[in-house]
Amino acid sequence: MTTRGIGRLGDPRTTGAIVGAVGGSAFVLVNRDALPAALPAVALMAWGVVVVAWAWFVLLRPRTFPPLPTPGSRAGVVYGGSVVAMLVMIVGSARLLAAVDRTALVPAAVAAAVGLHFVPFARAFRAPVFGVIGWTMAAVGAAGLVAGFVGVGSAGAGAAVVAGLAMIGLVALDAAR
Repeated sequence: MTTRGIGRLGDPRTTGAIVGAVGGSAFVLVNRDALPAALPAVALMAWGVVVVAWAWFVLLRPRTFPPLPTPGSRAGVVYGGSVVAMLVMIVGSARLLAAVDRTALVPAAVAAAVGLHFVPFARAFRAPVFGVIGWTMAAVGAAGLVAGFVGVGSAGAGAAVVAGLAMIGLVALDAAR
């Protein structure tokens, strides 16, 4: 069925896209001010561009929704376990980074944890986009951690901003196909 605008809100793909845009926006808007020089403004402009693209592809552009694949029999267990694991990773990494006096890297660790929590969803919900988003965010978060440990000053915030932009952009790209 081809739908446009508000009629899409009942579809779980639209709900997921909204959650992804809100989460990605939080990564960008919460962390951009920790970036040096003009980069907070650049991050805000980039966020505006990806949000406009997201709104077009997710909410405004007419598109046909194919039938949803049937989730795997253990999708609920996978979802719950992934969320719990993500929370454990966030709390654990924040404590570990505080113990080694690297709290500025917590945003990168959070990006990696959020990304990793998406990875099992790809198989459980038969939605490969979760794997793409998950591995991308995990890689960006990991790169931020490595960069921060070798001395890049705003690597934690930078990784979180890039991960947020990637999440919103990948959701928009998925909706565009």
